Amino acid sequence: MLNRLFGQRPLLTLPQILVLLAIVAGLFIAVDLNRRAEAGRMVGVGEEDLQAEVDAESTRQVALQATAAYVQSDSYVEAYARNEGNYILPGEQRVVPLFIEGTPQPTATAPATPDPAARALPWQAWWRLLTDAPQPTP
Repeated sequence: MLNRLFGQRPLLTLPQILVLLAIVAGLFIAVDLNRRAEAGRMVGVGEEDLQAEVDAESTRQVALQATAAYVQSDSYVEAYARNEGNYILPGEQRVVPLFIEGTPQPTATAPATPDPAARALPWQAWWRLLTDAPQPTP
């Protein structure tokens, strides 16, 4: 009624409003589907790492159980008493190795052989190259 009084036409018509609502609803649905798809992809991420960690811990558990069984055995008690408790059985004799520490002596180095080329004069080197004969004595 106000539109007729002022002579203005409406900003959006009913079909335009319905199309706009359909586009907005489509956007919301697309964003929600994308979020759900990403959540679905993230479900399996890290499963291999977790399985490897579980396998490693299972192996560690078996090793710890074997260690616990050995620690509770008589052979462990005997080994501990002999090695760390310093006990011996009757009739045995203890042998204790003695380590003598000495300072290592430096190895002698042979004197370096003199280089004849270092003392040679230039004409002697040329003489040797050209004639392949022994050098004349001056």
